[in-house]
Amino acid sequence: MRDAVRPKVKSTAPVFRLGDTVHIGGCGVVTDIPDPDGSIHRLLELADGGRVMSELHAALAADYSHITMQDVTDAISEFHDAGFLEDAAVTSEGILDDYSVRRWDRNLSFFEAYSRFGRDKYRYQRRLQDVRVALLGVGGLGSHLLYDLAAAGVCDVRIVDYDTVDISNLNRQILYNEADIGRPKTEVAEEHIRAFSPRLKVEAVQTRIGSAEDVRRLVQDRDIVISVVDRPTMSIGLWVNEGCVEANVPYIAGGVETSRAVYYTVIPGVTGCIECWRMQVAREDPVSAALLDEKRRIAFEGDNAAFGPLVTILTGCMLAEFVRLTTEIAPPVATGRLMEIRFDDLSGGQVESWDRQDCCPVCAGVRAAA
Repeated sequence: MRDAVRPKVKSTAPVFRLGDTVHIGGCGVVTDIPDPDGSIHRLLELADGGRVMSELHAALAADYSHITMQDVTDAISEFHDAGFLEDAAVTSEGILDDYSVRRWDRNLSFFEAYSRFGRDKYRYQRRLQDVRVALLGVGGLGSHLLYDLAAAGVCDVRIVDYDTVDISNLNRQILYNEADIGRPKTEVAEEHIRAFSPRLKVEAVQTRIGSAEDVRRLVQDRDIVISVVDRPTMSIGLWVNEGCVEANVPYIAGGVETSRAVYYTVIPGVTGCIECWRMQVAREDPVSAALLDEKRRIAFEGDNAAFGPLVTILTGCMLAEFVRLTTEIAPPVATGRLMEIRFDDLSGGQVESWDRQDCCPVCAGVRAAA
């Protein structure tokens, strides 16, 4: 371990000592460490970010002369691996400006829990600020997602929609109010979100998606796509899949079906795509495959049920997936998996999964983006 590291106990890992035991809390879990002579508690007290490793050892050895530099190095390594320490030598300089540090202070506290030596909280936030997003649809889900993206610190979003604001939208589409009825959603969304986040670069595209080529054109210069468009029901998912795979851009898609919400993630060249999923269903579940074909034949459009609380739950899950993909603080949970949340009891989890198919006509020849 480099001597220049300045170990600091994270604010998300409070330390306290009761009797002969040190307790370290954090994220709902408390770790108990036997500490009969108090040296561990003292080491953690000294790990306040003000000392490099050699200074930390010298300060501890003043009270516990038998403790060696190797003992300190081993202990700090264990605490670091457990997620209790960050490197106070790392600052925001050259990564985030003062405005960003102040505006996203609570984000930084969250990312601190995932920081390690060499993986600091400032760079996690910087990844969010640098990512280029395409948000397909700014209706019920999209209006929440746009606010959440801006609040998280994303600075470059292309929004796509064709619709105008209707009074029936206002039970869950939080970007709009009654004065906006009749106006194009993209126009209103751009106006309102710029007021909320002046640094956000918003490109509003007022258009109806009608093909995979439309999708490819809209997303080809983006780093990630969030798709919450829902019309035409039986075609839009296939168009988004094909367009994003052709552009080699990962995407997260989701929607609400009356009392349940679902979402999934596709990473071209890594996971199976939606066509892979369809091929697997056709092979393993012919009844479901026949039902899908029948729905497509009669131009099934689904119902118009959309309840605000369920929309909010789903967008939270989708944004969490977006943050996992963008920052890599944790692995994505919905890759090649259909995730579900049910309103009745908030039960959920994986309800379907699929593998990449070697003979898929959409993604078989695609390699993961660098």
